[in-house]
Order: sequence, then C-alpha cells, then structure tokens
Amino acid sequence: MVRINVSLAEDLFEDLVKEVPLRKRSRFIAESLKASLDRKKAQQLAEEYQAAAAEIREMDRELDGVSGDGLA
Repeated sequence: MVRINVSLAEDLFEDLVKEVPLRKRSRFIAESLKASLDRKKAQQLAEEYQAAAAEIREMDRELDGVSGDGLA
C-alpha cells in the first residue's frame, strides 16, 4: 500500500465528509479511483476496437472482388 497526499476542491471535500465515515474514506477514494480508471480503460479499448473494425472494413472494400482473380 502506498500513501499519497491529494488536494480536493473544498466543496468536494465537504461532500466526502458528509457522505463517507472517517475511517472509510481511503477505501472509498481508492474504489472510486479504480472504477474511474476501469471506465477510462474500457473506453480506450472500445475506441481501439472501433478503429480496428474500420480498418478491416476498408481492407474488405479494397479486396472485394479479388477472390475472382482465377486463383484456386
């Protein structure tokens, strides 16, 4: 486990204090950060898949009709 110092906007800190008990804040922040990073990774992966799919569709269009070139 690693300890870090972070700065929060005052209103965000006040919401944290109201919503999360003192001894559970580190876990709450860690779980929230993990969920946010997981969503970001999933979004990046989806974008990479979309780009790859577009590339494959383009190659399919370029190769359309090539199978009738007389090769068995």
